[in-house]
Amino acid sequence: MVEDDFEIKEPDEYSHKAGETFSHSQLVMLAMRKCIEAGCQEMRNGYRNEKRDKFGNIIKTYIPDTRKVFTESVETCKMVMADDIDEEAQTKIKAIETWLEQKYLYYCKKEEQDWIEAKYPQIMDWGKLGIVLRKGFLHENFPYHVCYSMDKVIAARKIFAELKKLTQRKDYYREEEYHA
Repeated sequence: MVEDDFEIKEPDEYSHKAGETFSHSQLVMLAMRKCIEAGCQEMRNGYRNEKRDKFGNIIKTYIPDTRKVFTESVETCKMVMADDIDEEAQTKIKAIETWLEQKYLYYCKKEEQDWIEAKYPQIMDWGKLGIVLRKGFLHENFPYHVCYSMDKVIAARKIFAELKKLTQRKDYYREEEYHA
């Protein structure tokens, strides 16, 4: 039997380390760091990988879609900074989101047009693969989904740039003073 090296304490017995305090600016910095790390990756699809171990067992792993990781990290950063967003940032972010919505509707119309123009055998092949037309949605097996995903990355980069400018306006870059 294996014993763990940790002990469960009651919440009222918990005491934080000396000097450990909640800092909104540190939380913003952490969220922005995650965005930067996710944005420095190659933007590619997620996929499943299967390997066999030395006993012949199949080990399945999922490699995440880096586009989704990046866009979600920017959304999280936006969520963390929700109280900080001023009117200027809100206006610019709303314009970016409106542009993205228009792109989504455009791709939905293009996908629907492909369905209308498709020949019957093609529609049957799509049906066998589980691909069906759902108005107002993009199917990930069509190229429009990929185009929209890249547009989401572009929008997320623009939103992140606005959040970065917001941190400068909010003076998050000032040096903290430490007293002994």
